[in-house]
Amino acid sequence: MQIFEKEYYRYQGKARGLLSEKPLQNHFEKLARWYSSRLGPFLPENSTARCLDLPCGYGNFLYFLRSCDYANIVGYDNDKEQVKLAGILDLPAFEGDAFDVLSSSDESYDLIASLDFLEHLSKDDALRFLKQCLFNLHDGGVLILRAPCADGPFGAHDASNDLTHQWGMTSNVLKNLLAMNGFVNIEILDERPQPTSIINFLRWLIFFPAKAFASAMCMSLGMRPPAVWTRSMIAVCFKPDAEGRKEVN
Repeated sequence: MQIFEKEYYRYQGKARGLLSEKPLQNHFEKLARWYSSRLGPFLPENSTARCLDLPCGYGNFLYFLRSCDYANIVGYDNDKEQVKLAGILDLPAFEGDAFDVLSSSDESYDLIASLDFLEHLSKDDALRFLKQCLFNLHDGGVLILRAPCADGPFGAHDASNDLTHQWGMTSNVLKNLLAMNGFVNIEILDERPQPTSIINFLRWLIFFPAKAFASAMCMSLGMRPPAVWTRSMIAVCFKPDAEGRKEVN
């Protein structure tokens, strides 16, 4: 990790005000409700499924998995300060490089989550990471990714709102990246509001007619509407059931 990355991540932790147990837990609870509503149907059915969060950051997805009663969860991040934050809530987060963790592990996983990571890598490393994830998943295992989305008019915000981002992608590019690396049943999800509270229920209701109106406006101007309107997107995909465990080059 370069110096500017360490300094930026350290500042972000302070700026968010998430340096103690209660603020972290409150923040993670809100995220967990959204994750549950949007991603719940894609999670492994077995509570003993082996789940890896890589890199895990300060543990928000680990917290969600634990709240879903998954017993075999672990996360790694090469930023020790982020790992310390995860430790405040006793989350199973450890210091480690994503590529080293995958390449040195003999374990196979039912779920690998990697939120907000691909955009920090070079394009060559992004491809290498996806290949390694496929290798380390059980047959039929699920990969969940999150990344800024360049589809819509607001996509530049999340892509450019982090000093450490290297590049951005559209939903089509992300889908193609996953397909060319052997993943199947690929779904690209927007980050629409979920009815997890009264306010969010109203936003959820408004989202659909607002999206339809905006899409109609695009078509009236002769433009194809964005596939994803939200600033970031989530990809869910699977390793084929019949996929052999071939070595990664």
